[in-house]
Amino acid sequence: MKLCFGTFIRVLKICAKPNVYDKTLCTAVLRTLDPTYADLIKDDGPTISKLLSCKYNLNGISINEGIQADVVDVANGMSNEVIPLLDEDKIKLAILTLQDMVQDSVESDDVTIGKIQKAKIVNARTIIPADFFANIFLYTVVSVKNKEGASSVDDVTEEYVSKFSSKRNEIQIHAEEVVENLKLNCTISGLNFDDVFKRVDDNSSLGLKNQSGLNFYYLDISDSAFDYMPLNDFLFDSAGVYVYSRTQIADFKDRKREASIVGRALRKMQENGAPDEKGTGNELGEMLVYSFLEGGLHAPKLLSRYEISTSSGYFKSHSDSVHLLKRKVSGTISYQLVFGASSICGRLEDAIDHAFDVLRSIKSGKFKERSMVSNTLMNHTFDDDTIKMLQRILVPGGREEDQPDMAFGIFIGYTLGITADNNDEFRTESVKKMKADIQTVIPYIRKKIYELNLGMHSYYFYFLPFNDAENDKKEIMNELLLGGAR
Repeated sequence: MKLCFGTFIRVLKICAKPNVYDKTLCTAVLRTLDPTYADLIKDDGPTISKLLSCKYNLNGISINEGIQADVVDVANGMSNEVIPLLDEDKIKLAILTLQDMVQDSVESDDVTIGKIQKAKIVNARTIIPADFFANIFLYTVVSVKNKEGASSVDDVTEEYVSKFSSKRNEIQIHAEEVVENLKLNCTISGLNFDDVFKRVDDNSSLGLKNQSGLNFYYLDISDSAFDYMPLNDFLFDSAGVYVYSRTQIADFKDRKREASIVGRALRKMQENGAPDEKGTGNELGEMLVYSFLEGGLHAPKLLSRYEISTSSGYFKSHSDSVHLLKRKVSGTISYQLVFGASSICGRLEDAIDHAFDVLRSIKSGKFKERSMVSNTLMNHTFDDDTIKMLQRILVPGGREEDQPDMAFGIFIGYTLGITADNNDEFRTESVKKMKADIQTVIPYIRKKIYELNLGMHSYYFYFLPFNDAENDKKEIMNELLLGGAR
């Protein structure tokens, strides 16, 4: 069963509410990526008919648009434009059907479906529908011509879709959605986060009262070890947006000096402290917690550790970064102010212990931490319109009960401790060990949370193993601050 734009829309149509027309659904999906093209064809019945019968390719949308698209923006469009057209009772059927089509029509597990790998799409069981449909749609734009589905489109029938009814209970719909971009895009958008960091496919949950996440990632493997070259390149490329605020970046561009941003940022980091010096922004964990909260959680940066260390005044903040997460939970909009903490140690448990020491310090100084965020942001970090928007969110009416919930984003680096004679064996054993580590850390994290009486918060954990964490983190930052990637 070939997955293409026409077959994708056919699945959604079968799972749509009564009286939702083909052209309504088609243009709603197209509008998530290219509103101009969608408006151009919305009343063009013959074109829409040929798109849905796989007789036309998507000539009005370029592959380049799909490649450069921010999946969060497309997912927001799906949430606002497409999800309301679907029958809530059939959304799981649509997901299961599309997973089957991906499995059937895409050979390699390493193929990218939208912005994530095929294996993750096919095996996912806890799913945010808007994100899922966004990645499927982007795949149909970037990776396959619509005409390729001509031989399959007539086989996408209600009978085909309904055969997945017995598997409904295998899918859990995630009630939380990251919505809109607040006019505040993630600063690492356009960098190759998903290419550098590979996510371990595991649906284990921390089982906490508040929505939380547990995510294990790993780097490419070469010569039976984790390969740091892509990581070094990523850190180098992101140094400018890590050090500078959005208004400063805009000023560089206005003065046509953007080519110098990375070099200037690295120089500022050198002036602010030594490589691997905690609290200066020059420690690897401090850079990676910012990267994962933007690239993994899609929570835009308010402040990085570097910005906190140079702009927070007399108050010595314990936070390694601060991010703003906008969510829709059961249809209600809410915000979280996500305070970052990071720890890279040899032993996994030691890294978790140290991270919780930081979380406890952040929590004990929460009023000063919040004030630090508000005062620093309003000084210079954003343009006037964005500052007004953030003021409404961060201090709505001055009442504490209306302020965003405090949440924690945690990066943990540790030594995996795997040796093998070849890459395939190393890869297999590494993933196996990480999955075992996931089961180990769940009760350990829950125990720490309840011992410290911190169960009222959301936690977003990001784990990354190293070959030799204690030494590697120093070497990576030494190399970065000496001026570049390998």
